[in-house]
Amino acid sequence: MMREITEPPAARINLNGGGIWILILALAFTLGACRKKPEPAVEKPAPTSFLTIFALQHIRSTGFEAVVMKDFEQKHNSALTVVTFPDLPTLLDSLEFVDGKPNADLVIGLDSAFALSESILEPFATVPEVSLSELDLEVPRDPQQRLIPYATANLAFIYDSRLIPDTPRSFGELQDVRFADQLALCDPSTSGLGRSALLWSVALFGERGWEQLWNSYRKNVSQLSRDHFESLNAIRRGECSLMIGYNSVPAWINEFHPSESHIRAVIPEEGSFRHTEFAALCSGAPNRATALKFLDYLISVEAQQFVMFKLAMMPVNGRTPLPRDFARVPWSVFTVNDRLDKYQARQNIPAWLESWDSLIKSRPGLHEPEVPTNAGRMSRGAD
Repeated sequence: MMREITEPPAARINLNGGGIWILILALAFTLGACRKKPEPAVEKPAPTSFLTIFALQHIRSTGFEAVVMKDFEQKHNSALTVVTFPDLPTLLDSLEFVDGKPNADLVIGLDSAFALSESILEPFATVPEVSLSELDLEVPRDPQQRLIPYATANLAFIYDSRLIPDTPRSFGELQDVRFADQLALCDPSTSGLGRSALLWSVALFGERGWEQLWNSYRKNVSQLSRDHFESLNAIRRGECSLMIGYNSVPAWINEFHPSESHIRAVIPEEGSFRHTEFAALCSGAPNRATALKFLDYLISVEAQQFVMFKLAMMPVNGRTPLPRDFARVPWSVFTVNDRLDKYQARQNIPAWLESWDSLIKSRPGLHEPEVPTNAGRMSRGAD
């Protein structure tokens, strides 16, 4: 006979009564004890320096701000306040001085065309502390070193080769009726690129010839844009097939949008025109020491790579490694900037702008950018 084995009464747990809750609580306690406690959050140290930067909108919309400003903040434990503006005249009108102190430390987005006006340079200080020794010799420099170049490009015709299979090789060809309603331009009254395009035509065709040239282009102009990327995006969307822009654009397209390699550039046979963007320190800047560090960083190899990747322009630092497509961009090309001297550009720009407006902006059906209502958009940090 098999002997029945029974447990002592004290060792049993009555699962039909309150014992089930004792078991659940015991398991929960065991599991809770085994679970790894979360690491305490590491507090970000308080910034030890501050900087206020006025910049053009494309510095933010291209992503340049998000990488360059953020990296500077992390490296220097600094807090940057970046205020962006749709165009340079709006930015400069917003720059104020109270008791000799400006409401910004730095301005980013000045350019070689607007810099021809001496009054534009008055708010800015010389910065001999910033070394320009690594800058390429072909990059234009301000003799007084108020302007620090950070991006440059030779101007070219940018076109969609699917819609324009025969490459336009001269300014004369752009007068052709086959380009009717196909040309996107930047407004020279508000855009540095647009003003460089106007100065380019004056340098090539003189004070009399440039107006005849633009009058012949009138039928071909489809829209005016605020900046380079606005015109380029019109081509990418198929709204236009031609613009005046940077000869480095196809390299940027091939790097980041290879399916759009039909967008190409050609420097016309008459020669190119150099367009350069600058940063400047405001006179009396309250955070001068940090601003000087930022200018040093802006022209360093580390930051200069993003001039190509974000702005689609060429770096000014000659030691910057170039990706394959950017290495193929013609650099030492024939430019005509120096011809402007004989036409007294500084004195005549207002009259040239007025004539250009009457020729182009009076065209029926011309699409112009909307007037911005939110100028002075701020971000704290580069998030």
